[in-house]
Amino acid sequence: MSGRVAAADRLFFHCTELDRTNYPEFRDRIVRVESEGVVHEARSYPGVPRLALDRVRPRPWVSLEGTMRRRRSCRVLSTAQPSLRVLGRILHGAHGVNAELDRGPVPSGGGLQALELYAIAFAPGGLEAGVYHYDRRGHHLSRIVEGAEHAAWLARVPSMVQFEGGGLLWVLVGDGARVERKYGPRAFRFLLLEAGHLMQNLCLLSSSVGWCTLPLGGFFEKEIARELRLPAGDVVLYLAVLGRPAPSAGAI
Repeated sequence: MSGRVAAADRLFFHCTELDRTNYPEFRDRIVRVESEGVVHEARSYPGVPRLALDRVRPRPWVSLEGTMRRRRSCRVLSTAQPSLRVLGRILHGAHGVNAELDRGPVPSGGGLQALELYAIAFAPGGLEAGVYHYDRRGHHLSRIVEGAEHAAWLARVPSMVQFEGGGLLWVLVGDGARVERKYGPRAFRFLLLEAGHLMQNLCLLSSSVGWCTLPLGGFFEKEIARELRLPAGDVVLYLAVLGRPAPSAGAI
């Protein structure tokens, strides 16, 4: 029985592998979509409360190699939120728009820029409790849901029992419809790869300002999608908690 289950779990990867028989169709789909010249814009939520974030300059004295060496996943975090300036630095550095066609620091399959970043604030601080979307082009946060009960999110994200504290919850979402149109069944492989790139950016930027982004793997995707009111084609890909490491916190 366990062997059959394991085989079924691997079915997605087998069904989306490229080989010499399916590559021509894959290639032709890409050529066809690119010939149509569709321009994708960064997602925005007009008509909801917005919170502007400071535009901060790069810090030339911060070493990337030093940040990578110091980065650790901490299990004991404060419940405080970062200041809006710190939050703005993390968001813009990890996922902001810094070039034409809404391009940014995350490598994106076909330049589609199909990742969306949401933040859940539990306790009032710089952010009121609620669900926020990071508007990459406008560099602001849009509050799309008022209020966020910690107990309710703990029920949706059972892996939250593995740590203490945390001020914000990151939710990485992929626009599946956008990518699937160009790449077919292989699209979701690309979204998973992109989510890994964005999560690493969040981890490193957080560490560079003395905070910790702790990635999480256990969460109920459908329940989270409903709470975030995501379009039908979106997929919840990755979650993490953001907090300041407690002075005596152990790191892994």
